[in-house]
Amino acid sequence: MTTQDAQLLLRRYLAGECTAEEKELLEGWWEEEWAEYAWGIPAGQEGVVHDRMLSRIKMELGGELEGVFGRESDGTLKRGSDETLARGLDEAGEEADRRAMPVRRLEWRRYAGIAAAVLVMAASGWFWWSQHQAPSVDDSPITIEANPGGDRAMLTLGNGKKVMLDSAGNGMLVLQGNDRVMKQNGELDYKQNAGAKEVGESAAVFNTLTTPKGGQYKLVLPDGTQVWLDAASSITYPVAFSGKKRQVSISGQAYFEVIHDAMHPFEVDVRGQTVSDIGTAFNINAYSDEPAIKITLVNGAAAVGRPGIDAAAAGRGGHEIVLKQPGQQAEYRDGQLQLAPDADLKAVLAWKNGLFYLTSADVATVMRQISRWYDIEVVFEKGIPGGHITGEVPRNTMLSTTLQVLRTSGVHFRTEDKTIYVTP
Repeated sequence: MTTQDAQLLLRRYLAGECTAEEKELLEGWWEEEWAEYAWGIPAGQEGVVHDRMLSRIKMELGGELEGVFGRESDGTLKRGSDETLARGLDEAGEEADRRAMPVRRLEWRRYAGIAAAVLVMAASGWFWWSQHQAPSVDDSPITIEANPGGDRAMLTLGNGKKVMLDSAGNGMLVLQGNDRVMKQNGELDYKQNAGAKEVGESAAVFNTLTTPKGGQYKLVLPDGTQVWLDAASSITYPVAFSGKKRQVSISGQAYFEVIHDAMHPFEVDVRGQTVSDIGTAFNINAYSDEPAIKITLVNGAAAVGRPGIDAAAAGRGGHEIVLKQPGQQAEYRDGQLQLAPDADLKAVLAWKNGLFYLTSADVATVMRQISRWYDIEVVFEKGIPGGHITGEVPRNTMLSTTLQVLRTSGVHFRTEDKTIYVTP
């Protein structure tokens, strides 16, 4: 059942219009969503996260659900009220009617909206703040909204002409030398004309593919190597490879699946570092606002070193690192190249796989990702809060829902225009 279907059923449920079968379907769906939501939460913290969600609901409802949601004396979740949000809301209404007190009537339409929002949060993902921050007491509405990023990029040709790929139709965009530049459903592909054997004058022509904030794109290079670009990234490459090496340069973040050719090694230049393929898939995170360049091996092998250093000198002077095992990571920080602890590949490749997936990430790192993907600004009003965040949210989620998940986890902020102001 989709979230939209659940919302419709929830409204019918709260209005007393659900059949027994629909009620059972809705409650079963919620139990399944909560079970999946709680599955990745650190052991022993499931109840805390659950309470945070309910705390947020109670705050939104002015405390009218106090006493309905809670825990048994042994710490387990109350059955019959907490087990499903919809059932709890229904019982809250019955309790308010039973008390017959001169209190504000329960706003069932508002209940439905808030409950549906939490259903969306559960279906969308979760975050957990390791310093056990309390749910934000800031009741300010989230006034900022933005669509998630998508397939948006600019192709700059060797002659300076620019092509907006998100508005260009599928098919051939331009003919460069022996290559046809094709666009197909969010992918740029270089296809050599039949019978072409020499790269000719096109060998000196370089194109640049650039993604904006809120953009991503896939590129298939002339040799068949596949490249995925994250938001606010770029790659410069020749229209046709010639000579002994296949060389490209990038900024931002990119994932490579290289077509191996021992006679023509593939090299990526990234802010003074060179990554050389040895039959490889790897990820490079080289945003200028990140504290380090990180090269992570996914499979095969890759050598990471400074350009102009031959292998013998690199071996003696420690200027090159060879990654041989999946998850191994080289890090260039403060002028030093070093082998970093093995990385969580799911976290490294989350952006490519359509996720915000965090493992003990600091708040600044999280907000930089959100800023790039939704094309919004982030300001830390009184410094960067401590603590680390673990969790996941699909990248196709609307900004307001992602922010609500962050707020429920304990991140405090307010919104104004296109800016998120993070507070301690």
